[in-house]
Amino acid sequence: MTRRGVSGRAVWLACASVLLASCARVDHTTEWQQAGGEFGRATGVEAAWTANAEIRPLEPGPDNVVSLGSALDLALANNRALRADLQTIAQAKADLVQAGLLPNPMLTMLLAFPSGGGRSRFEFGLSDDIASLWLIPTRKKAAQGMLRQRILSFADTAVVLVNDLRTNYYSLQYQARAIELQEQNIKLLKDISGIIEARLRAGESSQLDVYFIRGRLLEAQLDQITLRADEQITRQTLMRLMGVANAAADWKPIPLDVTLNVITAPEAELVDAALRQRLDAQAAQWELEASLADFQQQKLRLIPTFGLGIGGERPETKGILGRKVLADTARSSVRAGQLTAPEIESRGQRNRERSLIINMLLGPTIEVPLPIFDQNQAQVAKAQARARELQKRLEEVEQRVIEGVRAALIRRRLAEERVRLLEQSLLPQWQANLTVARQTFLAGRESIVTVLLAQETLIRTQLSHAAALRDLETATASLERELSGRIPDTLLRPLTTQPAATPPATTSQPGGADEKKSPATQPAQTGKEETDK
Repeated sequence: MTRRGVSGRAVWLACASVLLASCARVDHTTEWQQAGGEFGRATGVEAAWTANAEIRPLEPGPDNVVSLGSALDLALANNRALRADLQTIAQAKADLVQAGLLPNPMLTMLLAFPSGGGRSRFEFGLSDDIASLWLIPTRKKAAQGMLRQRILSFADTAVVLVNDLRTNYYSLQYQARAIELQEQNIKLLKDISGIIEARLRAGESSQLDVYFIRGRLLEAQLDQITLRADEQITRQTLMRLMGVANAAADWKPIPLDVTLNVITAPEAELVDAALRQRLDAQAAQWELEASLADFQQQKLRLIPTFGLGIGGERPETKGILGRKVLADTARSSVRAGQLTAPEIESRGQRNRERSLIINMLLGPTIEVPLPIFDQNQAQVAKAQARARELQKRLEEVEQRVIEGVRAALIRRRLAEERVRLLEQSLLPQWQANLTVARQTFLAGRESIVTVLLAQETLIRTQLSHAAALRDLETATASLERELSGRIPDTLLRPLTTQPAATPPATTSQPGGADEKKSPATQPAQTGKEETDK
């Protein structure tokens, strides 16, 4: 191969390398998929985020019901705060791409025109900062750490969103159940109030009994108003989390139905699992890694820039003065004493003079700051302090993880005890009390008021049971958020409990067919019969 061919190929390769370096693209699809993978491992919910995803509408299912799964899907797709945080991953990926790029070469040019005419002076320089050659590795390491931190931080934000949505959904389930039970309670209290007022008119009751029942009725009605307001607020909060705040608010959650499982794992095992799995702790660890890489970079920046290039200069030349032929002829004739032509330079003489003129100066250039006053010691100290700060913040995150797991476990076990007590003791006890009241009423030893009061007490206990189930689900969601993962089935043991009691039908005649009527209609009918008597 000829020398010219070798030079041509070298130039072509150099140009191709520069072209490839200049075509760096910022594609964050992989990182968004990684965030979805981290979120899926933490929650068991699949999520795939895209840049141009459209906002999905709220579409309730049969009977205008929105399930928890549908609400979660909408929140992960529509929540504006989550979609905004998603862009932080794209920003971190752009920083990583930027960290791996060489700086652009610097071209300088100067064109100076002499005032007396002649050839202008031309200067040029082409240089590049090659300090990036030893700064790029640490710079990329720091950017990679921050990108990983953003991925984990985003996934943790999505986990928090899921926890908030689940907590509000369980509250809405409880409120819907509580409103239903409170309506039954109000109806019973109205029936009781009517019966007692009739007995008061007949001289069989006191005014104190009337005031007592009226007070209970007013309290129940006030609780009903509060429950309805809380339900509307909770539904609006859920719709905002789902990203459909302006949708119709007439949908319903699925009924509250909870299976009580007891956590059998020891506290230390859950704490260890949380320290391994918590996404915010992992994000803090990667932020610390990024700061350590920045610390190493600052130590390498003793000479922050090192410009190397080539420069050239074409000096200016004065213009050649024009000749006055007659005057030169006269001077030559005077010197020679006769008519004489002036001296004229030959071509060779003119070429020799031109060869002595410097047309171009060309050579390498170096630009490097002398580290005399600024040796980057301030930035090194700052980066070191930042790394120490993040180390302590990581330890603080770990402390908060331990505290959070222990507190969530305490709340979960307290909720377990409440549900167990209600399902195994209180509900059966008030069910038995209602049964005895019915039997004594059928035997003629007690009035219908005793039966209705027992039934009202049972409904109030069912309200407490619904609240306990809500607290159990909320505590479970909080514990899973602290763990950044679902509680394994191997750590749960089902608890065999008696089913929650429902108010049985009361009867107005011993052994009559009315015993099988529903609790919602029977008290009113029985009360009417008692009033008629």
